[in-house]
Amino acid sequence: ISEIKDILLDLIPKGAPHATDKVNEVMDIDLYKQQIENDSFNLQGVVQFVVQLMLGLCAPARDATIRAILSKSDPVEVFREVFGALDLMRLDFVNYQLRSLRPALLANSVQYEQGKFRSLLENNPSALDKTKAWLARTAQVMAAANQTVSPSSLLNTAFIRIIEEEVDPTPETIAMDASRFTNVARELSAVVFSAAAILVLQTGVGPALQQDSFANKVRVVVYQLVADELITHPRQILPNITEKLVDVVKETVRTRDLTEAECENIRTMLSALESPSNPVYCLLWERAKQYFTSLCSGTVGPAPSGYSVCATDLQGVASKYTHLVSYNRGVFGPFYADIITEILGQVTANPLAISA
Repeated sequence: ISEIKDILLDLIPKGAPHATDKVNEVMDIDLYKQQIENDSFNLQGVVQFVVQLMLGLCAPARDATIRAILSKSDPVEVFREVFGALDLMRLDFVNYQLRSLRPALLANSVQYEQGKFRSLLENNPSALDKTKAWLARTAQVMAAANQTVSPSSLLNTAFIRIIEEEVDPTPETIAMDASRFTNVARELSAVVFSAAAILVLQTGVGPALQQDSFANKVRVVVYQLVADELITHPRQILPNITEKLVDVVKETVRTRDLTEAECENIRTMLSALESPSNPVYCLLWERAKQYFTSLCSGTVGPAPSGYSVCATDLQGVASKYTHLVSYNRGVFGPFYADIITEILGQVTANPLAISA
C-alpha cells in the first residue's frame, strides 16, 4: 500500500496540491499498521479510494480496466490488478510527456549533433572525406547523364543513391542512420516488387485478377516473405515468392483449374522480375524515386501511376525516407553547403573531371 501511495503521488500533477494532501491524509500508513494489528483494517475502503483517484488521473481508455478492479475479492488479485493499472498509467504519462517535449527535443538534438560534429571536424579535418567522395561521385554521374546539377538536385540524387545502391564507403554524415536507410530501401523494394508483380499478373492472366482482393493478397505474400531482416530485396527469395503467388492465382481463378502450362507461364512472367533491368520493375522504381524526390523538394502529391493498390504502402515508406532526409539535412546542412559549393565550381569548369 505504501508503494501504491508513492506511485499515486508521482502521478498527481504538480499543480494539484489538494489531491496530494488528500492522498497523504487518507493513506496514512502508520494508521493502517495500527488497524491491521487490531484487526480493523478495511482493505475494500482503501481499494475504492485508490480506484476513484486512479479514475481521476488516468486516460479515458483505461477506465474499464481500472473499474474492473472493484469486482475482485481476492487481495492478491486486487494488488496485482492495481499495480498493473498503475504501470499502464505511468507509461501513458511518460508517453504524454515525450509527445509534449518532442518538438523541443528534436530542435535541441539537431543543434547538439551539429555542434558535436563541428568540434570533431575542427580536430580532424578529414572527417568529411567520405561524404565529399559521395557527393562528388553523385555530381559526376549526373553530369555524365546530362542532368542539371544544382545544390538541391545534387543532394536529392545523393540521398536516392543511398537507398538505390550500396555506397561504399558509407559517408560520415550517413553513418548514424545507415541501418535506417537500409530498412527504407528494403521496404521500398518490397513495395515496388509487389506493384510490379500485380501489374505483370493482371496483364498476363487477364480480367480474373483485376479485383483489389487479389492485389492485396499479392502484397501480403511479398511483405510476409520479405519481413526477414536478412533479406534486402525480394529477388533473393524469388522462387519462394513465385510459388506462393502461383497459389494465390489458383485461389483467385476459381472458375476452372489452371493447366500446368499456364502455371509455368506465370512462373516465367514473375521470374523475369529477377532482372534489375526488367522494364516493368525499372519503370515503377523510377516513378518511386521521382515521388520521393518531389516530396523532399516540398511537392506533396498522390502516389504515382502503377501504385494504386500499393499507394498507402508507398506513402508509408516515403514518410520514413523524408523524415530521415529532413533530419539529416537539418544536422549536416551547413557542411553539405560548403562541399556542394566546391563541387559545383568543378562541374562548371569540367563536368567530367570531378574527383570521386
